[in-house]
Amino acid sequence: MIKLFPIKSLPSWTANFNRASLIGLALLMLLPTASLSAAGQQVPNIVGRDLEGNLVSLRQTFEGKKTLINFWWVKCSPCKQELPDLIAKEKKHPEVDFIYVHAETNAKTKSAYDSATVKAFLDGLGLSLSKVIIGNTKARMAAGVEALPTTLLVHESGNVEMVLVGFTPENTAKIAAWLK
Repeated sequence: MIKLFPIKSLPSWTANFNRASLIGLALLMLLPTASLSAAGQQVPNIVGRDLEGNLVSLRQTFEGKKTLINFWWVKCSPCKQELPDLIAKEKKHPEVDFIYVHAETNAKTKSAYDSATVKAFLDGLGLSLSKVIIGNTKARMAAGVEALPTTLLVHESGNVEMVLVGFTPENTAKIAAWLK
């Protein structure tokens, strides 16, 4: 009888596997900081469509004032939770420009979501966003945004001051402090 996996080798295999797993987890913990390299850089240029279907550019939409840019997706649960919070902040801070970038590709069509789908999603949640750019995954990744939701806090000069990944109490507090 041939032993495919000798029992006596299990302890060393599991020890190596556990070590590799821990190293892998440690490296994964470092990944979110890789996207933070956008801080200090200029506003990324994402080209897409607005809710009316017009071609727009993130850099052309940028008005040279303090700007919050939120990257989100219709199928992202944390995004759905974050949008109402950002809309409330936008109403309290009209001096700050809020731009919402829908930044994911439609799996069925392999292209950006159409404006009707994004509108229907927002209407279904009773949300109204002031400035929307409908982009895709490729544009999001080219801009250095690796996870959704991600929020860029941009100085009047166009330089990104802070990159916040995820909808967390800490990020919500950082946005509130930045808006003051």
